[in-house]
Amino acid sequence: MKAMVLALGLVVVLAGVVGLSLALLSNGAQAQGQAGPAAPANVRAVNGAETGQAVVWWDAVDAAAFYRIGWVNMETFRAVQAEGGREWLDVFAFQDVVNRGQTIQTRSDLAPGVEYAFIVASVGHRFGNARSWSEWAYLTTAAVDMTSCLTEAGTAPEAPVVRSTPTPAPAPTATPAATATLALAATANPTATPAPVGRDYDTDDDGLIEIASLAQLDVIRHDRDGDGVSAHAGYAAAFPNAMADMGCIKGCSGYELTADLDFAPNGNSLFDAGDTYWNDGAGWLPIGEPETPFRYNAVFDGNGHTIANPYIRRTDAGDIGFFRATGEDAVIRNLGLTALRITGGTDRVGGLVGDNAGAIVNSYTTGQVAGGGRVGGLVGFNSGRISGSYSSVPVDVSGIGDYVGGLVGYSVGSIDDSHATGSVAGESDYVGGLVGYSAGSIDDSYATGSVSSGSDRAGGLVGYSGGAITASYATGNVTGESRYVGGLVGINHGGAITASYATGSVTGVEHWVGGLVGYSDGTITASYATGSIAGEGIDVGGLVGYSDGAITASYAVGRVTGKSGVGGLVGTGSSNSVTNSYWDAQTTGQSRSDGGLGKTTRELQAPTANTGIYAEWNAEWWDFGTARQYPVLKYRGMDVGAQRR
Repeated sequence: MKAMVLALGLVVVLAGVVGLSLALLSNGAQAQGQAGPAAPANVRAVNGAETGQAVVWWDAVDAAAFYRIGWVNMETFRAVQAEGGREWLDVFAFQDVVNRGQTIQTRSDLAPGVEYAFIVASVGHRFGNARSWSEWAYLTTAAVDMTSCLTEAGTAPEAPVVRSTPTPAPAPTATPAATATLALAATANPTATPAPVGRDYDTDDDGLIEIASLAQLDVIRHDRDGDGVSAHAGYAAAFPNAMADMGCIKGCSGYELTADLDFAPNGNSLFDAGDTYWNDGAGWLPIGEPETPFRYNAVFDGNGHTIANPYIRRTDAGDIGFFRATGEDAVIRNLGLTALRITGGTDRVGGLVGDNAGAIVNSYTTGQVAGGGRVGGLVGFNSGRISGSYSSVPVDVSGIGDYVGGLVGYSVGSIDDSHATGSVAGESDYVGGLVGYSAGSIDDSYATGSVSSGSDRAGGLVGYSGGAITASYATGNVTGESRYVGGLVGINHGGAITASYATGSVTGVEHWVGGLVGYSDGTITASYATGSIAGEGIDVGGLVGYSDGAITASYAVGRVTGKSGVGGLVGTGSSNSVTNSYWDAQTTGQSRSDGGLGKTTRELQAPTANTGIYAEWNAEWWDFGTARQYPVLKYRGMDVGAQRR
């Protein structure tokens, strides 16, 4: 009986049971289960106009949050599967595409003259599993670049036409022989076989391609989704031990540093004409473009390593940074850029990223950054998330246009647990120690550098804020050559400032100058200012220069001077919506304020708990100290000792 079973098994393998292989492989919905959106139907693939280019279509699936497109070199597929013990999906490379109504994708990094298989899955939510796969579509890529082969008449040969409702490609007449072997080798719960040494450049199998040299770092621009698949010759040269057409046998979605890198390895710590990537003085070519950024769910993990002496001088271009642009859901983490020197052109210039739509986590920059507008020590324009990151001394950010910040020039995204310590100078509007212009949220963040603006809207933390600022502070001195100058925020337009403070001196040449905020029509809650305030014009206040919003449980103690409309707490207020808030009439030198109550130093310092004048203040937010101390914030673990020094 055993001999008969073995003989039958051998016959099955040799014959290649097409029906079984189609059931397990071509019908991906059955192989992966029925949960989640349905598998896309009618997947088709044709050659594009360029060598190594394929155009893939599929029918729309309305319930899909995004599509996962897979492709594999069939020769590689057969070779890997001949080794046995691997799930068929492990051999594919993948790209995720957010479902915005499109049902077509072009890949331009395939090897010419090679047979590929393509599959498409629907996924119900971000980071979800693809449980339903389409049938396989097969294509042998063109071996000739259609765009470069002109006829004698000077016209290109006819290329495939992409139609909105293309005719379905005929189904394959037979399943490749390798699939039959695969179907029989699969088990219910297979154990993945480790990749052979020297054939996989994700040796630790964490899904990230390992970068150990500047040459490898440079070529990731040819594979911005980090799947390890690129037809560029330089890519293969940088990773000579990788399996042909398969960057990561188990699938990759990004990169990781395995060593510190230095653009000036000649020992003089200066990146110059003697170093690689000098590029006739233009320096490093930033990675990505706004239209084709470091992609969606790709990751770049520095692993705590640094990249030293990066140099860029591209004054005729915008979107300048070590990365030019990062896409939605891209992540840069645990990376330090040190001693950088970056000069960009017209717009969106940052030390790490020019235009960030993804997440930047636990990363930092030191050095110098300059540009025409929307310039930041870390990021020029931020519509994503920045967390646990900083730009540090001796970063000196300067810009001749608007929107200049120590960390970010212009932000409509979120910033948390981040800081900037370099001086910030802007020759125009919207200059901030942390952010020049913010319409997003800022939490648990601070700036300590001095800030100077040649025009309007300068703040120790933010020049202009239209969002929420919480548990944040600024300690640098602020100087503005015109209006809207504040120790924390120049202008708070409809935003909410909560549990925040400023300690630097503030100087404004014209009006609307305040120790915390120059002009506010938003809310200010549980906040304070201690620096001196000097305004050469009108509407100058110890806390707010001009207020058209609500102020609650806040105080000011710095000396205040100005021409007219000068107040210990508020210079001028149109709403007088000020409650449980005070100024020190002795230290400010002011007996009046357009809102709030003036108190002596002793009256402000004597309560050591939320009693008396502080009865309505939140005891969980404030530390009232001793009878010789003003209250300071302890909200979210803010450092009480640092505030009292």
